Amino acid sequence: MKSFDFKLKTVLEVRVNEEARASEMHSEAKSFLEEALCQYQAVQDAIESNLTACKQAFEGQAASGTLSHLQAALRELRRQLGDLEPVVAERQALVDTRCKELLQARQRREALEKMRDRQQGEFEQDLVRSEQQTIDEMVLLREAGGFGQRL
Repeated sequence: MKSFDFKLKTVLEVRVNEEARASEMHSEAKSFLEEALCQYQAVQDAIESNLTACKQAFEGQAASGTLSHLQAALRELRRQLGDLEPVVAERQALVDTRCKELLQARQRREALEKMRDRQQGEFEQDLVRSEQQTIDEMVLLREAGGFGQRL
């Protein structure tokens, strides 16, 4: 019995490899984004902490030097936050691009797998038909040769 041979097997392997590379690149882009988001969150937390310290200083009798230091620190933290916003946006755009590339690679692979499955199904149907035809021919030959009669 002849086995199924998918003619585009090599192309399918290439597509699987492309999808794996796209997945890896997407993962890397996501980790870079996570890193930037962690930095962004850390700065936001520092701003919240600074604002709490400022509020406590205003409520109490704090020295003007302390207030001025807290305000300078707040300005610096807000500048850092402003500097991080384009980095986060750039990395998010990269993640979106990598996600689209991964989706396209997956669709190309799935299309070839669907074609392979369809061709394999057709091959198996042809095989069953051929076997049935062979059986039918054997029965006809037996009948024609008189082997079908009982003694």
